[in-house]
Amino acid sequence: MSTAARLCKLSSGLVLLAATAGCIGSPEPGEWGNFRYAGQVRGSTPLLLLPPLSDRDGNAYVAYGSVNTLELDLFIGGLAGGWNSCGAFLSDTALGNDFGVHGFVGRAQNAAWLWTGDGLVRASGISGACSRVLEFDPSSNARLAFRAVVPWVRDTPSRTTTLAYIQAPLDPRPFTVVIDLERNIYTNIEEFEPNSATEVEVLGVGGNLSRAEGVIVVRYRVGDSVYTQARFIDHLGVETERVSLSGLDTIPEYGIVGYIQGDDEGLYAGLDVEGQLLVLDASEGRRRSVPDMDTPVGVHRWESKLYVVGESGGTARLLPIEADGDLGDAFSWDSSDEAEDNLGKSIDVIDDRSLPSQDTTWNAPRTAMGNNIFVHPHSLDHYADGTTNWLVAGPSYSAGGEDRTAIAYAPVGIRYE
Repeated sequence: MSTAARLCKLSSGLVLLAATAGCIGSPEPGEWGNFRYAGQVRGSTPLLLLPPLSDRDGNAYVAYGSVNTLELDLFIGGLAGGWNSCGAFLSDTALGNDFGVHGFVGRAQNAAWLWTGDGLVRASGISGACSRVLEFDPSSNARLAFRAVVPWVRDTPSRTTTLAYIQAPLDPRPFTVVIDLERNIYTNIEEFEPNSATEVEVLGVGGNLSRAEGVIVVRYRVGDSVYTQARFIDHLGVETERVSLSGLDTIPEYGIVGYIQGDDEGLYAGLDVEGQLLVLDASEGRRRSVPDMDTPVGVHRWESKLYVVGESGGTARLLPIEADGDLGDAFSWDSSDEAEDNLGKSIDVIDDRSLPSQDTTWNAPRTAMGNNIFVHPHSLDHYADGTTNWLVAGPSYSAGGEDRTAIAYAPVGIRYE
């Protein structure tokens, strides 16, 4: 979908392809598009939700869960209306395992992929259904665990691929592979080295699609020695660099929150669960504190630039990461404040979970995730120029002794300044 077509959807709720050229310009920062009733999830705000994703056709994907909880759900909103939930499928296939939702991997024309637990899930924007990618090895029929998945999808005329660490129950170490997401096969197999390594743990995963590159931060043991490294992988699954890292001994498995984000010059940054920032490239890495921010929350990439996002004094803050890895000065995130103001005391919501759609009004709307709009461990979807997607919470009710809260999906104008 073109940027113009996406922006038409902001005002109409449906894409009017014939009118794309003369629709509307980019929304102002904090300006909301149509709110669509996505579903209901357990809990009260702030809810365990990921920033929503959209595919190139304009279908919407909303994931409920976190890496430290085993309850999960995935809502798929069709471009022309209608929502489906994959919650029952995700529960039946026991994708939670020891960990919950890691994050969205990427999207293609009419599909998106979610890494959850030790599984990789394909969500179809056409059918609204979910399916497991390579649950079993095609040769041995052994169950495959996705220990790491690089957060991008490379969509070419011949293949749709990503990179992963996979491991069968009897494998002592994971294998680096290229995953063909449409043909459901893996190729370019490389075993984790050294072959004397034991207790391999993944601390964090990142990548940059524009560089066709992935980075996986691992910790492993050889004898009595413990090694922590960032391993860089190209789009063919070939390891290109290893960078030794220090200061991460106390970080748990998957202890780098969200994903490690990269700029177009090869600089990467990720925030760990202790609130420390890891900055690295293919030659070196360092861990450092985050100044001028009471609560750092995550690292975002927007327009090829990297930012630490967080809060101070209850308001949203941004801290730019410079090209050399140094940190700029933190400042207030005006777009977040403007989006909050523009919610107002009530919003009109399109309930198109079943068709024909109905209009409803939600009073006292608020951000469904975190304390401030746009502030999240995961980077935000680049929906269109100056536009992302966000989730807003509506009415809550109690059922069976548990709170449940309605959530709505909407595009919203954003600026990282």
